[in-house]
Parts: sequence; C-alpha cells; structure tokens
Amino acid sequence: MKNLLGGKIAIMLVSIILGLMLAAQFKNVQNVGGNVSLQRAQELTSQIQKLNQDIANQQNLIAELENRIAEYENAAKDEGKLTETLNKDLERARILAGLVELEGAGVIVTVNVIPFEDWGETGIVRNVYHEDLLMLVNELNAAGAEALAINGERIVSTTEIRSAGDYIVINTNRYTAPFEIKALGNPETLEASLKLLGGVADILGEELEITIRREDKIRIPKYNRPLHYEYAVPVQ
Repeated sequence: MKNLLGGKIAIMLVSIILGLMLAAQFKNVQNVGGNVSLQRAQELTSQIQKLNQDIANQQNLIAELENRIAEYENAAKDEGKLTETLNKDLERARILAGLVELEGAGVIVTVNVIPFEDWGETGIVRNVYHEDLLMLVNELNAAGAEALAINGERIVSTTEIRSAGDYIVINTNRYTAPFEIKALGNPETLEASLKLLGGVADILGEELEITIRREDKIRIPKYNRPLHYEYAVPVQ
C-alpha cells in the first residue's frame, strides 16, 4: 500500500515538473516570437521610410528640372538672365562636387575605442577599422545624407577611406580614433537608419563606442584639393 501511494506521489511530482517545464518553454517561444516580430516591424518601417524618402527625392528632382527648363526658356529671351541661370547651375555643380562649404541640420556620429583593464593590464577591445567607417558612410548615404565629412575631411566621389598600418587614411591624411562623422540631412531619418535593431550601430557597438546625436546646425567643410581628370572626358 505504501509502495502504491509512493508511486502515485512520484508520478504527480514528475507531472508537475513536466508541466512547469512546458509552461516555461512556451513562454520562451512566445518571447522569441515577439522579438522577431518587433525586429521585422522595425526593418519594414525603415524600408518604408527609405522608399518614401526616395519618392520625395525623385519628385523634388522632377520639379527642379521642370523649373530649370522654364528658367532656360525665359533666360533665352534675356542675355542677363541667361548668365544668371548659368551661374546658378555652376553653383549647383560646385555643391555636388563638394567644393562649397555647407551648413544645415543632421547628425554627428562619434566612433571610438573601448578601453579595458584586466589584472592590472590595460588595453582596448579592438581598434577602429576603415571598414567600420565605410559601413557608417554607406548607411548614411542610403538614408539620404546630402553631405558627409569625417574628422573635417569632406567625402566626395574620389575620397579614399583605407587602412595604412595603425592609421586610417582619408583624402591622403592619416587619422586614428576617435572619428567624428558629420552628415547633413533629415536628422530623424539618419538617426533611425543607424539605430535600426541589428543595424550598423548595433553591430559596431558590441566592440566600439558609438554615439549618435542630432544637431540643428552642422557645418560641413568644402573639399580643399584640386579635382583633376586626365583620362576621363565627357561623352559627346
């Protein structure tokens, strides 16, 4: 009789333990599912924001081209207006080439090493690599950045960002951490693109110190080196 009662008690205890384990596992599955859904929602939100930004940019470009056509048509009737229109186009070209200092709203991203001390020894988790800067620049460009500079170096089409020993070379100048990236554009969009769950800031932030702040007034310097083309010529 005692053996029978003991067996029933043992079965009850095992059943309770199994029930608790199943409940805990179900809760974990629910939590994982929630995290995945949240991440997917953030990714879709970011993609929608980028698409909306692309549409807005294209619409602005169409409107700008239509205005320029109208300006040329009107300027053709007046030599003075034609000169003024050509000067405006020259200024636009200088801005696109990075030859003009710019100012406006945007974000400032700081990238630095993380120091540590272990058993009396000091060091850093790891150094900043040129690939880290390229990832950030690419993400900012994809989010609609209109102008970029790293440590005061204007980023243009010919800018190189590469490693050279313990340094990173930008526009032929050598730099070490910390790095300050300035980007002009919609501050909210630029910040959101970098802070996307599982995005660039998340990945780099595991081993580097990444700070992102919005600013209403950021100044981007002009590219101060000559642009010389020897082999590239316009297509006739």
